[in-house]
Amino acid sequence: MLAPRRYRPTGRLAVRVVVAVALASIATGIAAILTDPALEAAGPLADIQAVAEFSGTVVGFALLVAAWGMRRGYHIAYAAAAVLVLLAAVHGLAQFRPLSVPLIVLSIGGLVVLSLTSARFTRSSRLDLSSTQFGSFVAIVGVFCYGVAGAYTLRSGFDELETVVDAVYFTLVTASTVGYGDVHPTTEAARLFALSLVVLGPTTVAVAVGSLFGPAIETRLARTGRRVTNHRSDGTDRVVVLGVDDLTAAVAERLAVRTAVTIAASDETRLRELPDAVDGVVGEPTDDETLERVDLETCDAVVVAADECSALADVARAATGARVIAVANGSTARELEGRVDVVIDPLAVAVDATTTATLGASENAAQSSASAASHSG
Repeated sequence: MLAPRRYRPTGRLAVRVVVAVALASIATGIAAILTDPALEAAGPLADIQAVAEFSGTVVGFALLVAAWGMRRGYHIAYAAAAVLVLLAAVHGLAQFRPLSVPLIVLSIGGLVVLSLTSARFTRSSRLDLSSTQFGSFVAIVGVFCYGVAGAYTLRSGFDELETVVDAVYFTLVTASTVGYGDVHPTTEAARLFALSLVVLGPTTVAVAVGSLFGPAIETRLARTGRRVTNHRSDGTDRVVVLGVDDLTAAVAERLAVRTAVTIAASDETRLRELPDAVDGVVGEPTDDETLERVDLETCDAVVVAADECSALADVARAATGARVIAVANGSTARELEGRVDVVIDPLAVAVDATTTATLGASENAAQSSASAASHSG
């Protein structure tokens, strides 16, 4: 008797749950500002309650950013989402309002779903920063520290600036050139300091944005240009490769010379070894989210590494109008006959080619070798 298959939530479900918690946190935070709590706290608890009304909305927006990273398969985004969902539940408790109950329930459910989907998010977010990019980060942190330390030291020369929080507020508002004017300098030294922040702040941010995002944009445009050129010159179609092993990696490299190729696999390290012309997508090839990212339904051919996951063949076959080529050995190859358009058995190819070369077989033997290696469905 077969045991029932255990249900495992998909990565797509986890992303949707995180988005739901984010929206609930934002809505609850806004409603908390407009309504009174069921129980008014006193002392430090009152301060926590007041802060939770505003910070809950911030947590919600942070969760939306984490959900975006999870959609791309980043593990760090998954970890951040788990922490933020827990914070959302804590905010719901701290706000102490009946309208916070849905947020608490959603957050608890979200933690359960996230605990069951950790294996779905394996993409690392390693940052390889150049010396210019690292210097930009240091410059931003340095200007911020300079502003806070300077403003707090010169606080006697400012109106409405007394605490470190006031100094942080003044630094951010001035360096971003917003300038509300509620905190303003009253002495010459304070005015000169404020002018230095107005000059340093926007300049540092502009240089940092250019150095951090410029190379990434240039790389993306170059890769897109290569694909468009290849597509136009050869008149070939877009190909999706599901699963990666030695053979499918070599196939993807060869195809990328003549057409646009997207390969989806869970092995991020292996995908990094492929040329830039191959567009790698990290994720389980059988997940709906991964298939959406590779846009499987619009491709013209699918190459499947069936030995990695036999279910890939059925997934690829569901792509309307796509020609499906499966690479499989032995019994797996025989099982796939009729389920895909072409089945290629590399082991059979190697055996027949070796036999032909050794015995000097005739042309008929070579033809039978080719027919044994490739079966049309």
